[in-house]
Amino acid sequence: MTSNGNLKRSREISTSNSTNEFDNISEDDESNSDTDYRISGIESDDTSTDEFISQNEDSSDSYASDDDLSDSYVNDHNDMFKHAQPDFIEKNGVSWSSQKTQAAGRLRTMNILKRKSGSITSIQTIVDAFRLFITEDILNEIVMQTNKYAKRFIDQENQRRLNNRNNHKQPVNWKQLDYIELEAFLGLLIQAGAEFSHHQSLVELWDISRSRPIYHATMSLERFKNLLRFLRFDDRQRRDKSDRLAPIRYVFQSFTKQLPRHFIPSENITVDEQLVPFRGRCCFVQYMPKKPAKYGLKFWTLCDVKSRYVLALELYTGKLGNTVQRNISTNIVLHLVDQLPKNVQQGRNITFDRYFSDFNLVQNLLERKMTSLGVVNHKRSFVPNELKLIRQDLYSSWFYFSGQNTILSYQAKEKKPPIILLSTLHDFAEVFDDEKKLPTMIHDYNQTKFGVDVIDQCINNYTCRRITRRWPMIVFFNMIDIAAMNSLNIWLDQNPDWNIGKTYIRRLFLEELCKSLTDSHNQRRVKQSRPRPKVKLALQSLGYEFKPQNLIVQDNLDHFITTKKRCFLCPSHPGRKVPATAALLSNVQEAYSCYIKDNEEQQKLIKNIDVVNVTRAFDTKHERLEENEIELLNEQKNLKQELLNATKMLEERSTRLATALNNKASDDVGTAEALVTAANAKLAVLKTQLIQNNENLNRMRKNRENE
Repeated sequence: MTSNGNLKRSREISTSNSTNEFDNISEDDESNSDTDYRISGIESDDTSTDEFISQNEDSSDSYASDDDLSDSYVNDHNDMFKHAQPDFIEKNGVSWSSQKTQAAGRLRTMNILKRKSGSITSIQTIVDAFRLFITEDILNEIVMQTNKYAKRFIDQENQRRLNNRNNHKQPVNWKQLDYIELEAFLGLLIQAGAEFSHHQSLVELWDISRSRPIYHATMSLERFKNLLRFLRFDDRQRRDKSDRLAPIRYVFQSFTKQLPRHFIPSENITVDEQLVPFRGRCCFVQYMPKKPAKYGLKFWTLCDVKSRYVLALELYTGKLGNTVQRNISTNIVLHLVDQLPKNVQQGRNITFDRYFSDFNLVQNLLERKMTSLGVVNHKRSFVPNELKLIRQDLYSSWFYFSGQNTILSYQAKEKKPPIILLSTLHDFAEVFDDEKKLPTMIHDYNQTKFGVDVIDQCINNYTCRRITRRWPMIVFFNMIDIAAMNSLNIWLDQNPDWNIGKTYIRRLFLEELCKSLTDSHNQRRVKQSRPRPKVKLALQSLGYEFKPQNLIVQDNLDHFITTKKRCFLCPSHPGRKVPATAALLSNVQEAYSCYIKDNEEQQKLIKNIDVVNVTRAFDTKHERLEENEIELLNEQKNLKQELLNATKMLEERSTRLATALNNKASDDVGTAEALVTAANAKLAVLKTQLIQNNENLNRMRKNRENE
């Protein structure tokens, strides 16, 4: 049992230590997120790796742990605090009472939601939702800066080649990028992320035997590489050298302005850090050993807990020079919150970890009619020393109240520092009736803290990030991922029955988004006069139809059959040429069966292959032969009828001639003989035509059978 003298001594020790160790520690001393230009010396406080405050694990591994406490502080408190909870405590001019003063009155304004959560912008298609964030203004800026940089670079390269006498390469021209092609480029990035191919070799992605045909159908491999290489977001010659975010500031700010405009969050939002993997040269790369990526760019993210919608985003660019920045965590939270409309701020509760928890921040949020909940670091100067002491009473909860503020000290583990939380959301001392007597504040914290971590996990599952050495590209890739996440939330909010019941709904959404983004560009490629065979085949497999005038139908089939070509699906070596008909009719099926084996979609593609040129030509000739045959049959039928009529007429005239001979009428006999002679001549002609018609018909049938 600790005596009163020992208790007094422990309090004196804690007070003296707090003067030198806790009271004067600013928020910047808690986090080493400011970086040096050398990556090896960079460290950052990573307090958001673990999601929950756990009672089943050592509290040193949880959010509410006190790893930051020095060993001397723990050793000075080996005598555990066993006395009853004080009624009043005070620190830095703030008085805390164990009893909540009941104030009768109306409901607090920070507990009133003025606007219902959900999307506020109506959309018709999936791509409309995506264009709410990656706007036309952003795309036009990227198009302009990319064309400007690429043209300048290629002109310099061409001039260098001209000056080099040993260089015999032809000058290269830059094909101007436009809005439609840039959207198609983004669609291919999203498609690669949807099928977990964002780190796959581009050569394999453009190999029609290994991947989907949408890559080859949309653009060439060389064009895609050039866009990745020359994509720029600002004019380097006019860049502000003092602004670290200048290479992408305009595009990034235009994107972040769109985030809070189209969605109303639920009652709980959270702020945390997001580490985007990157190991290239950048002065503000962060090192977080507890994160999976360890190195990367750090984003401060504000999101909705329920829908995982990103409401605000800020890139941390490090400290400028040797200037000590004060109240960084408070300024970050207020900057993110102020991006929300005022009528959206009211009634929302924001949850954050111990890096952000501060008494001044809580008061500023109350002025904005927002409540807050967060774990408090023991180093914070406003925390009373009595709440930091290790208590012998396991699972005990000490609640203290000061106005609208509630502070909790919960002893979760033996011989471990207690967990301290600060809240303006909770007005009463509520504890669950279970074995560990878990306070409601800790339960609510665990339920509302994980929003950013879940978003980070979802983005990493289907990210479009490709390996690059340019950090602005990493920022742009993260913008695309967040835009895809937010557009999915808006689409499902307005179409709740879309693919309901499927567990891979996000992948389906990304694939549909890719098709929508690439459709306009693919429509232009279909209208090309002479598309390449592989491009044409890939476009046909995606359902695009070519107009008949774009198909080359050769009338001279003999010349077409004797022309030799290489099968465009077979390897170029040895590259044996075969007749065009054989290459299209025979070797195509063989070549397809060589490399398309288990892919069901491409097996369907094999069955639906239309050998366009030759098949249409042969079909046309067959149709003509059939028409000629029908004409000959009709002519033969008419000739037979005429032959029958001529035979009857000959019989009649022969009868008339016999009658004239019996009557011995010389005039009638002469006339009858003339008629009989004419009838015999006509009958002979009809028989000749009929024989010729039969020969033509037999020859036509024989030719068709041979073909």
